[in-house]
Amino acid sequence: MTEQRKDRPGYKYRPRADGSRAHYWVPQRACKKTPKALDPRPITDEAIAQAILEHPDVTTDDQAISKICRTWTDELLADLEGHGKSPEYDGSVASAVMVYKTHPQSPYQALKHPTRIRDYDPSLRLIVDTVGKRLVRNLVGSDFRRWFEQWGSKGRTRRAHGAIRKLRSVLSFGTTERLAGCAQAREILSLMEFATPDPRRIKMEYRHALAICATAIKLKRPSIALTQALQWDTALRRIHIIGEWLPLEVGDVGGIVRGNTKWRGLTVADISAEYVLTVPITAKNKAATEHDLSKCPLVQMVLRRIKLPAFGPLIVSEATGLPYRENYYATDWREVATAAKVPASVWSMDTRAGAISEAEIATDLESARKMAGHTTTKTTQGYVRNGDLDNNRKVAEARAKLRQ
Repeated sequence: MTEQRKDRPGYKYRPRADGSRAHYWVPQRACKKTPKALDPRPITDEAIAQAILEHPDVTTDDQAISKICRTWTDELLADLEGHGKSPEYDGSVASAVMVYKTHPQSPYQALKHPTRIRDYDPSLRLIVDTVGKRLVRNLVGSDFRRWFEQWGSKGRTRRAHGAIRKLRSVLSFGTTERLAGCAQAREILSLMEFATPDPRRIKMEYRHALAICATAIKLKRPSIALTQALQWDTALRRIHIIGEWLPLEVGDVGGIVRGNTKWRGLTVADISAEYVLTVPITAKNKAATEHDLSKCPLVQMVLRRIKLPAFGPLIVSEATGLPYRENYYATDWREVATAAKVPASVWSMDTRAGAISEAEIATDLESARKMAGHTTTKTTQGYVRNGDLDNNRKVAEARAKLRQ
């Protein structure tokens, strides 16, 4: 048996006939709680080469294998988080969070999976990691103010605001379950007000999207290039393009399964022979939307330089050969954006706001609303980040044209 190394959890190899080694990642070796039905995954030469290309600190095959093993293990542990734990309250903040996450009657159970992993879980993890050992019965107002300041340091007001909101939810559920100390702590928190984050006003510009696509192609990251182009030209949410990993449902068979999750998202079959992309109905996409990709210049530029998969998921990570998990896509996108000299203040999520803002300037708010798939223009206005100058310039040009 291959000797276990801490820097490459789950690693195993077997000798080939030519004397070289075939490398594998075995989920059960990475984590003993892994279901036996989960199969080992080969670590291909292509995956090793991609890891070296993507990470400047990785320069050898040995380092690349270690990096891949750690990445896949992190994903596995995220799948198994909370699995098999029972809600037991010992008076600490951490145990109150655990009860909130695992109790069958908790409001947490009613949350959609994407909402959990993108919004709630990061805040709850922050609470546990920083103040989890504190006893709920001893908490006072100054504790909450100090925590808010710590969580919001270095301009991270949005993070602090989210953590306080989740802490309110944890203590509220603890109060309904009569967990010792929760009612008093929740009452104190209800008397306190905290600074709210300013609305985000930064938007991606076309020049940013173009630079990211070009750089991604240069770095042999077609998945990043195509996703960025589709986001910009269609204003689709990133999650609609790369898909998402959702918990397995009873009787769910087939498809792409990893751990206790199954991938659902766009496939190559969703693009017709006429290059019409149909986005199916999802929790956030109430009606199927269609986009003519032949009319999308940035998408066409990318498609002239890359080759689409023959079948299966439309967007696949070059490192794993599987669809992305959203947090890993964001990390890879940031590396490409940095190489493209896109400012750190511009995020991948700002693409949708940039696309909708451009559409509003080019056409009108109602047309931008239809493209974005919003039911009301009020929602669309939340994404429009054009300044007064943009609007007034558009009005002036329209008025001048009227006089002609």
